[in-house]
Amino acid sequence: MIADAIKTSLAGGTILLTLLLAGCQSSSPPRTGTAPPTQQELQQVADKQCASAKSDQQETCRYLAKMQYGVIRNFYDANKYKGRECAATISYGQQGRYNVQSTAGDERLCLKVWGVISSATWLPAPPKNLPRRTVIDFKPL
Repeated sequence: MIADAIKTSLAGGTILLTLLLAGCQSSSPPRTGTAPPTQQELQQVADKQCASAKSDQQETCRYLAKMQYGVIRNFYDANKYKGRECAATISYGQQGRYNVQSTAGDERLCLKVWGVISSATWLPAPPKNLPRRTVIDFKPL
């Protein structure tokens, strides 16, 4: 559950957020084709996954849930990466898109993560309480 995966490590002005891509399955199966998730769909997923999060973690939890679902929707072959790990350092640009600053971990998984994040136009903006640079740890289960 997303609420259990939040790590708040603010050392060095970055925060580490862990996305456990459990088989890259969400509460709704990814649609086929290239249609991105709607904002309403992202919000519904976030509300469901974060219902039990502590009140001080609700905003971060919802952000993580939306990011996870947005990435999952474009991560159709996650079973190839089971047991691997990639930490992506990202920043949110003025044009409303994420920039991947660097990755560390399994090279094949990191290339996939980099491609998905940098090409996505529907991922949510980070909450105001997150630092400019964020590290998201991807772990397909």
